[in-house]
Amino acid sequence: MRDVAERAGVSLMTVSRVLNSERVAADTRDRVMEAVDALNYRLNISARSLSGTQSYVMGFFYDNALGGYISQYLIGVLKRCNELGYHLVLESCDYGEPDVESIVADLTERYRLDGMIIPPPLCEYLPLLNALDEAGIRYVRLGPGLELCRSPYVSINDSRATYEITEHLIACGHRHIGFIKGDTRQGVALMRFEGFRKAMANHGLEVNPALVAEGRFEFDDGMAACERILDSAEPVSAILASNDDMASAVIAVVHRRGLRVPEDIAVGGFDDTSIATSVWPPLTTIRQPIDALSCQSVDLLIEAVKADGPLGSGFQKCNILDHTLVVRGSTVGVV
Repeated sequence: MRDVAERAGVSLMTVSRVLNSERVAADTRDRVMEAVDALNYRLNISARSLSGTQSYVMGFFYDNALGGYISQYLIGVLKRCNELGYHLVLESCDYGEPDVESIVADLTERYRLDGMIIPPPLCEYLPLLNALDEAGIRYVRLGPGLELCRSPYVSINDSRATYEITEHLIACGHRHIGFIKGDTRQGVALMRFEGFRKAMANHGLEVNPALVAEGRFEFDDGMAACERILDSAEPVSAILASNDDMASAVIAVVHRRGLRVPEDIAVGGFDDTSIATSVWPPLTTIRQPIDALSCQSVDLLIEAVKADGPLGSGFQKCNILDHTLVVRGSTVGVV
């Protein structure tokens, strides 16, 4: 740390404040981090944990079904933890796990966690949240749709985003639009469907129940849902899926049936994960700022850990980030 301080022209205290993510002027922080990189300095997390109340270890709960969106989010969380000198412990937990209290108890026995980051669908699994509360572990959630005052969280406006991509399809001339829901146990799935329904209603269009099918944010479910919609024999010229994995499955089914995208069936997705530009034609979708969501999840958890007062009191901050409609060839031809 002395070497870093000397190279950056600052005090040891300033270096410490930067490395502990405390408030420091931006230019000063940049000088310190340049010195850290130049000297290949790495924090000794074990030593840091012995010198204070923090362990500098975070946990990350994930469901076994890791889609492209959550995988990219996890990579961002790992990167941010590394930048700030934290270790990240990954823990698998199925949604509906009956013995979740034992999983939390085992975690707290093995690690002195500063807190947990919880993505969907576990961010809405109340037994897990109750167990963390009982154990006194602070947590930040990604994209919850339930009990929003319960904890800090980061998200986008899912309903508004789906409204916008539905309006895009309507503007392209589509009137018979199918919709593939996500896992309806998740609040985000309900909010996305609500955004779709509002856009249709505001343009005087009816939602045909035969053109609505439920998936679970997974590729195979998207294929099955698309088959049900196309087998309904109801007129359909566009299908909007609740995430890119299911939307790419729709494109696969449409091609397999000898139809063209977007000439016969236009397709829209959600998330803008890597698969959106791997399929042909590339997918029109809603871009979530996954890197920013990752960084802010870690930063918000650090704030929550350092906040004064007992667990559950006082620190209920939420960060709602901007989304972007990305128009590609699956709705308007080759772009």
